[in-house]
Amino acid sequence: MTRLISGLYAFLFFCAAFAADVKDAPPPDAPNVVGIAIFFALFILMCVGFFGYMWWRHKNNKEE
Repeated sequence: MTRLISGLYAFLFFCAAFAADVKDAPPPDAPNVVGIAIFFALFILMCVGFFGYMWWRHKNNKEE
């Protein structure tokens, strides 16, 4: 687990080091509606999945 966490830190550090600098980019004219819809759909599905998992654990008496 420690190797995984340290590898994740190294990966994020190198991704940030090679990120493009976009200080001079103009703001977009309109938001991307498809991207926002996908985000909300995934967010709602993950919330429903979490509460479904918690309900399933409670139903089968697997309390921690």
